[in-house]
Amino acid sequence: MKDLKDHVFIEEIFDAGPERVFKAWTDPQKLMQWYAPEGCTIHFKKIEVEAGGKFHSCISNPHFGDCWCIGEYKEVTPYSRLVFTLINADENGEPVNPGEIGMNPDWPGETLVTVIFTEENGKTKLQLRQTVSQELAKKTGAYPSWIQMLNNLQNRLL
Repeated sequence: MKDLKDHVFIEEIFDAGPERVFKAWTDPQKLMQWYAPEGCTIHFKKIEVEAGGKFHSCISNPHFGDCWCIGEYKEVTPYSRLVFTLINADENGEPVNPGEIGMNPDWPGETLVTVIFTEENGKTKLQLRQTVSQELAKKTGAYPSWIQMLNNLQNRLL
């Protein structure tokens, strides 16, 4: 197993049960309410939340422009586990090299995100892992973006 520093790892406790938190990740209408960093918005050209389902999304940032992504849901296990790829893409859904769109050239074009939901005394312990070094994710803003999005989710669940 790789050293945890080789991956993004974030753990949060939500004051809601796993079913409610999981639905916030899998219901497209709920996802659009929180799945973008502060000051940004997200919209989906396509989203099919099921194993093998694909998505094509755009996070719009008023300062840095649009960031398009595509991905595939590898695993959707209700109320316990969500696994999906994140691939940098263009507006047409074609993969792009992160360095060619102004991102850090060390950023991998594709990462795998695993989100685990565990019930603990009526609350949800959420563990998020992404297959990119935590150091690079902090340097590029990806790590703080996850923190901001999870804070958005936390506030939506109140």
